[in-house]
Amino acid sequence: MTDERLESSIDRVGDRLQAVLEGLVGPASPSAVFSEPQPVGDDLVFTAAAWERGGGFGFGIGEGKDADGSGGSGGGAGGGGGSSGRPVAVIRVGADGIEVRPVLDLTRIGVTLLTAGVGVWSALRGTVTRTR
Repeated sequence: MTDERLESSIDRVGDRLQAVLEGLVGPASPSAVFSEPQPVGDDLVFTAAAWERGGGFGFGIGEGKDADGSGGSGGGAGGGGGSSGRPVAVIRVGADGIEVRPVLDLTRIGVTLLTAGVGVWSALRGTVTRTR
């Protein structure tokens, strides 16, 4: 296969993959990240969000022998995905400038601190136990 034909094939596969992904999760666009501006007095206020998307697909084929010695074959496939979004900032645009205020996710901060604390406790407990 020539380099030009290979490039053309890769481009077609890439275009098809992009079309399939956009059909599943929607196209990447500013409206997915920024809300519509809302007037508040003389200012405009809108939010910014962080999005996480992921997915996967797999398949397999196998052959083997049953307990009675007869052969068998099988296969399977599956896939899945998900996305989640969360607000990360509130943005205010006014005559006196632009102000960006982060949105603190207290649940995420609490879980992170709890996980870190358990990790440190576990590491210290293991060290103390081994030294006795």
